[in-house]
Amino acid sequence: MNFHIERAIRVSRRLLDNYAGLHEPEEKLIADAQLFWSGLSNAGRDGGPAHWRGQSIFEDDARWWGIGANNLRIFEQMAGANWLRERPRRLLDWGCGGGTCAVHFAPGAAAYYGLDITEASLGECERQMLAHGLGNFRPVLVPAANPEQALVQVLEPLDLVLSTYVFELLPSQDYGRRVLQVMLEMLAPGGLAFVQIKYTTRHLNSRSYRWGYAKNLGNMTTYYLEEFWELATACGFTPLLLHLEPRQPLNNDSHFGYFLLQKKSE
Repeated sequence: MNFHIERAIRVSRRLLDNYAGLHEPEEKLIADAQLFWSGLSNAGRDGGPAHWRGQSIFEDDARWWGIGANNLRIFEQMAGANWLRERPRRLLDWGCGGGTCAVHFAPGAAAYYGLDITEASLGECERQMLAHGLGNFRPVLVPAANPEQALVQVLEPLDLVLSTYVFELLPSQDYGRRVLQVMLEMLAPGGLAFVQIKYTTRHLNSRSYRWGYAKNLGNMTTYYLEEFWELATACGFTPLLLHLEPRQPLNNDSHFGYFLLQKKSE
């Protein structure tokens, strides 16, 4: 089929489904997500969607390095330039992928837990950290169907949980709530969560797709900004700050919102 015709059909289907609120079952989306990301470990599959160095758009090494550096820049603007260096911190990277954040956030950390749903990404993240002289990596393999399993693998309280370019890939807002609740439980009192989402605008095609995971993963789940703020509050976080990136040229995408959340001190 002609590429332009196929794209027009896909866009039309997306708009119609979003307008009608038609979505695939949660269980199917979770299974499809696990299948898609596990497939990256097979020979010949492109690890670019998981931000693997040297793959897809990250053949340009400046892009790969810049994505993580940009996330660190935003975090330091929100939490303070010295927050990570005040003392050795225990960090968890939810959806660590190919280590773009790890190589920037892990230096000086007491422990850097990388959580992912595939062994391939955990292995790639560890390779990149070792290549940068970082030996504090702790892999956490959690199946997509059970994010709560992280609670039995990480037994020490954390100072920071970060998650970037992940929440838009989650199967649903309900699943996002589950992840936030796990994050809250893993944090020490006063600990921080640094979470990036894709935000919904007035345009229909910015809403959550929730169908065709492999085709639409980049917009699988989106939120209105106030909606995510209220969700984080309902889960028990205190939202502190919000930073917006309407356009991000490093990954050719848009509508990113970065939230700094805090677990209440006891």
